[in-house]
Amino acid sequence: MARLPAACLRLQRRVADAVAATGALRAGEQALLLLSGGADSMALLSLVRAVDRRLDLGLGFAALHVDYGLRGADSDRDRLIVERACLEAGLPFHVERLRGRLAGRDFQARAREQRYGRARELAAAHGYDVLATAHNRDDQAETILYRLAKYASPRGLAGMRPRDGDLARPLLGLGATEIRDYCRAAGIEYGEDATNAAPLYARNVLRLEVLPRLEALNPRLAETLAAAAEQAAAEADVLAAATAAARDRVLLPPGPGDLAAVDLAALGAEPAALRALVVHDLLREAMGGEALVERRLVQSLLRLAERADDAGRVSLGRGLEAARGRGALRIRAVAGAHACSPAAVEGSVLVSAGESGLTLSFCGRAWRLRLLPGAALDRDAALAGEAFAGLAAPPRRVTLRHARRGERFSPLGLGGETTVARYLAAARVPVEQRPRAPLLDVDGRAAWVGGGPGRVAQAFRVHQSSVLTLHVIQEGT
Repeated sequence: MARLPAACLRLQRRVADAVAATGALRAGEQALLLLSGGADSMALLSLVRAVDRRLDLGLGFAALHVDYGLRGADSDRDRLIVERACLEAGLPFHVERLRGRLAGRDFQARAREQRYGRARELAAAHGYDVLATAHNRDDQAETILYRLAKYASPRGLAGMRPRDGDLARPLLGLGATEIRDYCRAAGIEYGEDATNAAPLYARNVLRLEVLPRLEALNPRLAETLAAAAEQAAAEADVLAAATAAARDRVLLPPGPGDLAAVDLAALGAEPAALRALVVHDLLREAMGGEALVERRLVQSLLRLAERADDAGRVSLGRGLEAARGRGALRIRAVAGAHACSPAAVEGSVLVSAGESGLTLSFCGRAWRLRLLPGAALDRDAALAGEAFAGLAAPPRRVTLRHARRGERFSPLGLGGETTVARYLAAARVPVEQRPRAPLLDVDGRAAWVGGGPGRVAQAFRVHQSSVLTLHVIQEGT
């Protein structure tokens, strides 16, 4: 293999230094690379392997390519580019085809949701620890401007982080131009997405029209915004600690149907900035934990909290509302729909409980949760309504809750993804019982849905290579 030009080696060293400083990738991890076939992702494939060699991290790699089939021959070209590169590198290669399912408005957001959803299913099934994406410094600039423009929150300045949970972004310190220069100098094949050159989506408008105008004022705009994001992220950690402390001071025990309950007198005693941060975080959790909360909703709840009369409610969308009364502000499902507070346990607590497990109270019933070694499926018990979920590693958090509106689920053996509501209807669960059907959430994903006999998700099936089995049974039945 020919020696790379000095400029390529310098870039590899920069990325290795950044990974070492930020912990974007960690020793011994199994990384699933999300590869589109474009310049950024094909550079990612080359650079992370170079980083692994330089830092002696002992990483394992596999790749995922999601084919939406919306660009005709170009979609096929990109898939083949990724396939050839993975074969040459000796990487396991997954292709997910979602042809014709994402046309229309909000394509990019829905495509991103599908892509990460598929990636996390694969990670659970094959034991991948981290999802590595090719986001770069220019993407960071677009993200910051988009969030500030749409959500008017200073938190948007924090942008994306090099490591955020199960997401790694090792190229976040590189510019798009130098990544393409690297590909050309190293002889790396990549495809060009023609849709990136048309102002069809909000981010394209930012990239093609807004950023060039701002760069006329500051040619190093992307670097400036990246530096601002780094500082904002550090400050956000301080704010998060202060917000958590304020939450402890203002939260009340949730009542029946409450997702959160706040003592209004205690909330009013907090500084205005902390009041807004607490309300923002409670809204985000109620909406599912990944939602970007619009400023208008935060302001609506703050106005409700400041009303002179102890009454009123605000619609939050997504089947939720906020209501005040008896000195409290409560976030809950819209009146008339069944709702109850989720019951959660940290994975470390569950591990410490051993095979005897522990009991959670959820929806008026007691549930026994146990972590069992290996593949511990009891088929008769599963048919009787007990949950058995196969895991590749101990969970970070396990939650018993009800399905969110429109939540999707991939029932084992039923040939694809559907909504929880449609699954329950197909399982002939009576209409009045469907809102009360329990859902087992493992690290933010639906692992099992009860109601009738219940069914485990495809990604959580118990199989021979399962390291652990999460067993959940309703006690007293």
